[in-house]
Amino acid sequence: MPAKSARGSRGESRRRQIIDGALAAIRVSSVADVQLAAIAEHAGMRANHVLYYFATRDEVLIAAAQQVELTLADGRAESLAAVEDRDERLRAYVRTYLPEDRHDPIWKLWLEGWLRSASHEGFAAVGDVAYAGWLDDLVETVQHAIDNGGSLSEPLRPFARRMIFVLDGLAVHVMGGHIAHDEAVELALTTLRRELRLDAA
Repeated sequence: MPAKSARGSRGESRRRQIIDGALAAIRVSSVADVQLAAIAEHAGMRANHVLYYFATRDEVLIAAAQQVELTLADGRAESLAAVEDRDERLRAYVRTYLPEDRHDPIWKLWLEGWLRSASHEGFAAVGDVAYAGWLDDLVETVQHAIDNGGSLSEPLRPFARRMIFVLDGLAVHVMGGHIAHDEAVELALTTLRRELRLDAA
């Protein structure tokens, strides 16, 4: 555990510096290749200094995943609700959910870190919270589309859950370099529009 002095405002600033360093390192390397030395280099400090704030490399990676998901979740529901047009709100959700490109650090963390890490439980706890937030926001987004001319032949929440699985599949292909972000967005929207019968509305 970090020392008590690492938990004050200066400590939190240092922890964020280390997390930012980890994300920068992950963007240019595979997660497996991102060791403490690389994280420290990108953070502008020594490796042993990183260990003052985090006990292990995996602790840094879990904290990075948590920080990014908290940032993405902050105000996301309000931002989506501010988009009145049903199609544009669906597009805004999908664009935010999918990886920007194959180097997207949060998706690298989920695909390489969570699935392969010995600290699976730590990643899973962060992932469960993130998934619940994304699911709730998609439920609200889909409900808005239904209220504005769409229709659905199955219960809303199971549908949203299924659509997240579809988005996850597209995300894997973006990360694999098979399709670009914009193409994945259009494929997802085509599926959503068809399932919600929006083209017939």
